Amino acid sequence: MKLTSLLLVAGLTVATLPSPLLAAKASPPAPERTTEVELTTAADPEQAKLSAAKRKVLELPEIASAQQQAKADRALAAKASAEYKHARTKSAESEMAYRKAFDETLAKQDPEAAGIQKSSAMPSAKKCSKPARKRRRAPVSPPPTQTPPPTATQSGAKGKPAVRAR
Repeated sequence: MKLTSLLLVAGLTVATLPSPLLAAKASPPAPERTTEVELTTAADPEQAKLSAAKRKVLELPEIASAQQQAKADRALAAKASAEYKHARTKSAESEMAYRKAFDETLAKQDPEAAGIQKSSAMPSAKKCSKPARKRRRAPVSPPPTQTPPPTATQSGAKGKPAVRAR
């Protein structure tokens, strides 16, 4: 017989035997426990009113279904995030395996080309490893003072308008 068949037969046999747990009388229900929230609501009537109103709203079918949908959407988003992280990790590993296999095969096929590739890849790797420089802003100088335009007598010519120097 197969293992699954043996397990099935054993499970059915055990299930049909009388169990002392099933024969025990059910104990009376335990009294409801008061939580900290209920204790504080008993002391504060406004909080009690708010809590009761919230419970009534949560019992409405449209609110309950919206809450369930929100929970489902949150779970779906968490699952999608986990799948994205896994896919990103797998992609990076795959890319590294490809590069390693490519470099090894290139070195076997043409060692000179592999040397050229390594030497050309080094500067770009150095560029990537350097931290980004912070841009320095030019010092802010006060705005230049405005001087009044020269008058005709200041420019030296009589009766001609003065020319502004830039």
